[in-house]
Amino acid sequence: MIASKAMESPMKAEADRKILDSYLGAGVKRETTDSSLLISSSRYLNNPQIRDIIATWLLRKNGPDFPVEADHTLGLSTAMAQVNPAHETAALMEEERKINPAFDAWLKEGFISTYTNDDFHKYAPGTVGGIISKQIKERGFDIQLGLDLNNFDPSNAYDYWRVRSRQTHDFEHIITGGQFNSLGEIPVIFGRTVNEATHLSPALASRLAAYTMFAGLRMISRSLLHYPETWPMAMRLLEQGIRVGRESPPFWFFRWEEVFHLTPAEARVHFGMPEAEEIECFREASIFREDPEMMALAAE
Repeated sequence: MIASKAMESPMKAEADRKILDSYLGAGVKRETTDSSLLISSSRYLNNPQIRDIIATWLLRKNGPDFPVEADHTLGLSTAMAQVNPAHETAALMEEERKINPAFDAWLKEGFISTYTNDDFHKYAPGTVGGIISKQIKERGFDIQLGLDLNNFDPSNAYDYWRVRSRQTHDFEHIITGGQFNSLGEIPVIFGRTVNEATHLSPALASRLAAYTMFAGLRMISRSLLHYPETWPMAMRLLEQGIRVGRESPPFWFFRWEEVFHLTPAEARVHFGMPEAEEIECFREASIFREDPEMMALAAE
């Protein structure tokens, strides 16, 4: 009798699932095609590289054999550039300029930061500049992320956007409260994408966030699927990133040189941002990365 009831449960669940599928699938019309290849109305789903890489990004476990940051070497950026040609994004930016005078003025100015790693070592610990200096000294950061700005022409709006986004990413860690570790990317990424959605036209914000959105989602999905001990922290980081991004002025207007000598809290006031805290997530990040050295430090 007990065995019989045990057999009924999965059978009933399957029957319930079929009923639900029938309800949710009402009105579905399956299309046919003469194509011998997979084909979809989604330009993203039609790209085999994107299908494969996104599955890996969202579903894989982490480990020291292939660190989290190495995901960016798998080719998603190249595949996205093929699916979303630069000229289309540039055209959306030109449309934005017509309706967004502040954005147009920012692009016309074309300000580029020229600081080097050595420029940060004069700032006191705990200041924006001092925090960056610590990362440079202890972790070998290259604040320009390998950018070669010799002969760079900021008049190309889309190229300029990409360069400035790379130049400011590490500072956005500080301002959104995301520590310099894998899970600390969550408030940075979602702060930036929500900020774009708040201050730019939907079509442009969507295009600019297409790659970075998946960069953030991979942290969320892997945390939930493989590292449940980190899941509450991931949600806390996500919530803060969304709040800061929505309540802040456009991140891209910030001149970080103005706040190198200020604390993060003072810098937020300077830029007109909401209050935020640096969320301590070192322990959870060590679990998430499956990094034995980080785990040992977190246990101390």
